Order: sequence, then structure tokens, then C-alpha cells
Amino acid sequence: MIHDVAKKLNSVLTADDLALLEKAFARVCELRDISQTSPPAQESAKVLINLYKSGIRNRFQLVAMLTGQRFP
Repeated sequence: MIHDVAKKLNSVLTADDLALLEKAFARVCELRDISQTSPPAQESAKVLINLYKSGIRNRFQLVAMLTGQRFP
């Protein structure tokens, strides 16, 4: 899903960037109990990519921002 959304957003991301985002995305979907192919998951992928592009590079912080979890 992250790869597809990144292409739609014309985002230039490295393989390492995509790997981090995929892990964050999977965790967000798990915590929110949503299918990775659902419309809410697609929106979460967009938000993750945009947050990442804005400079937030910590996977745990990204997950916390989308799920309301505490981040140290």
C-alpha cells in the first residue's frame, strides 16, 4: 500500500524510507484494527508519507501520531 500511495503522491523515497514506512503502516493498521487495503488505511498511508516528508523520521513517533499512543 505504501508503495502505491507514494507513487500517486509522486514521492521520491528510498528503499530504506519505504521499509520504515511499511513497518509503521502495518503497526498503525494493527492498532487501529483496519485492513491494510481499506480506505482508512489508504488515508493513513498518505498521512504517514506526508509526515515522513515533513521530517518526522522515527517510526515509533509516526505510529504514535496516527494512533494517539504516547511517544517518549
